[in-house]
Order: sequence, then C-alpha cells, then structure tokens
Amino acid sequence: MSENVEIVKAFTSLFEAGDRNAWRQHFDPEVVWDTSTSKMPAAGIYHGHEGVERFFREWLGAWSDYRMETRELIDAGDSVVIRLHQWGRGKETGAEVDSRTWQVFTFRDGKIVHCRGYPTKEEALAAAGLDA
Repeated sequence: MSENVEIVKAFTSLFEAGDRNAWRQHFDPEVVWDTSTSKMPAAGIYHGHEGVERFFREWLGAWSDYRMETRELIDAGDSVVIRLHQWGRGKETGAEVDSRTWQVFTFRDGKIVHCRGYPTKEEALAAAGLDA
C-alpha cells in the first residue's frame, strides 16, 4: 500500500472513530476541500485548515446521528480515490439518509492538498487519471 493510501486510511480511521481534531496533521495548510458538485448541506469550496474545519462543523452540525465508513481505497499515484458510505439522521427533519459517494484526495509532499467529491466511481477515477 502506498504512503498516500496509508495517509488517507489514517485520516478516515480517525474521522470514523470520532476524532475531529487530528485531521490537520494529514492536510497541507493551503488545502482545498471541494464539495461544490454535491447536493448536501454545506456544499461549497473550502480553503485552508480553517475552511476544512468550518466544513466539518457545518456538515456534522446538520446531523443528530452520523456515521461514515470507508469502503474502498484506490491508489492513483499522486491521488487516492475512496468510496464512502455515510448514513445518519438529519437534525432538522429527522430524515434518515444513506449515501454512497466517492472522493479523490490529491497529495503533494506527503500532505493532502485537495479533496473533491464525486457521485460515481467513473467520475472519480477519471478525475484521478484512471480508467473505469
């Protein structure tokens, strides 16, 4: 397993376990977190550690119960493609949500510099320069 895959695995494991603070060690200070193509609450483009922290706060604040599990990690050289399973209950509506999405994490010098979400595996693989 590549170093980049190990870093994403470490980050997602911490996040899944509820550690919402240790993520910074894996992210470049100028990271871009892009959820702009999503229909989820807090969708947008977030910059730097403060931006990512704001996204996490807004995203997690929308749930009365939230869980996430990483289901697949694909090494793509300077990027890692992951499949996420997210589920929970919305805080305002009480609606149950069960979602499977894809993300591409891009690296530079051992740090995550960009993360973007995609609705399909094919889109995520293409963004990472891989064939579906």
